Amino acid sequence: MSQEKIDAYKKEKAGRKEKIEKHKKRVKAAKITTLAAVIVAVLAIVGGVLWNNYGGSSSSAAEGVSTEVTETVSEETTDNTTETSDAASESSSAE
Repeated sequence: MSQEKIDAYKKEKAGRKEKIEKHKKRVKAAKITTLAAVIVAVLAIVGGVLWNNYGGSSSSAAEGVSTEVTETVSEETTDNTTETSDAASESSSAE
């Protein structure tokens, strides 16, 4: 082998341990990061499901609110209809 090839081989061999250690650290960091991302995603999904089922505004409470609003609107509509009927009968009586 020529001296140039020998020098290149020695240089590559000298840096080989550092390269291997660097590669192992990068692989380990990538695995940890991926695992953390998967855990966060799973917790977000589970949290969303639990929030919808047990937390937040429950469907029965929401139905109660919509029923109250409907009843209030119905009462107001009935009151307005009665007032309009009274006003119409008064104006027809006056004529």
